[in-house]
Amino acid sequence: MPLKGRSIFLPEEELQFLTNDEYFVFQLIGCQVITEQGDEVGQVKDIWFIPGNELLIVAGKQQKKEILIPFHQSICLEVDLVRKIIIINPPEGLLEMDEI
Repeated sequence: MPLKGRSIFLPEEELQFLTNDEYFVFQLIGCQVITEQGDEVGQVKDIWFIPGNELLIVAGKQQKKEILIPFHQSICLEVDLVRKIIIINPPEGLLEMDEI
């Protein structure tokens, strides 16, 4: 395959439409992650795709750590691409436990 291992670039307006709960990776990178209470968690710097789930890799505001946050509707309550904000409701201990 002559294109294997190469990048393909398209203008954003030529991308296919996604459903309301689907996002392109480039849309999520750079989003600020905040809790429902308004506490800043950090900024999305990458996404890991693992079987059955995706994890947001968040550069944490506190103590300069990285935090793994499952990108699941039960945790990520709202994604506002216009404001580049993801509002989360993390289970108790998630923000401390998943640091890398």
